[in-house]
Amino acid sequence: MENECLVRARSHEQKLKRRNDILVAAEALYLEGDGRLPSAAEVAKKASLAKGTLYLYFSSKEALFLEVLRGFLKGWFENNLEVIEQEALLRPEERDSARVAQKFVQYLVKNKQFLYLASLSQGVLEQGTDDEAVLSHRRFVSSMVKRTADALSELYAITPEDANKLMRTSYALVIGMWQMSQIPDRVVELMRQNALDNLIVDFGASAEEAVVSYWRVLAPGMKCREFLRQLAEQNCS
Repeated sequence: MENECLVRARSHEQKLKRRNDILVAAEALYLEGDGRLPSAAEVAKKASLAKGTLYLYFSSKEALFLEVLRGFLKGWFENNLEVIEQEALLRPEERDSARVAQKFVQYLVKNKQFLYLASLSQGVLEQGTDDEAVLSHRRFVSSMVKRTADALSELYAITPEDANKLMRTSYALVIGMWQMSQIPDRVVELMRQNALDNLIVDFGASAEEAVVSYWRVLAPGMKCREFLRQLAEQNCS
């Protein structure tokens, strides 16, 4: 019997499944790897496809991994929206914007393997991706940032514009802290031997501290809107 993976996908459902199979294979290889992007040939082999078939679904290896990154970002944004939704269930006086910031960061720290991909997004992945796919990715990120920012501005006393800035800069801070923490073991040992420990970054703790501190500077207190409304009503009564 002919291998199902070598049969040309004809229906829309078959094509969607094959595209997803390629993405699953690419992500699995990336997570198994040693800090490099797998080749298109390696991904095709993992998905039991001919290398040429992969290019029927993605214009380049970079376009493929930009889509893998998009899947990771989708998970992060969905996590953030769920965090905000759970916070909204609390009584107004119990809501804490610092806790929201911490949970935003904790998801990225927990899934830090994908931050290497994120660091490549502009300089490598988008450079090697066709315009249509780049725009699709950018539009997706823009829409998800807006959704999250709008949800924050509904819950807290912050404008949608400032909430948008919070999201963009918080993400950049985490990427920057991750890059600073990527010190080769040999260099770490040299630093410790020469009393340079203050330059060794604890990624998780540093990223959380940086983001929470930034939220406090940009939107001091970030009080819950409902709590402020209740206080105003009490003052008027």
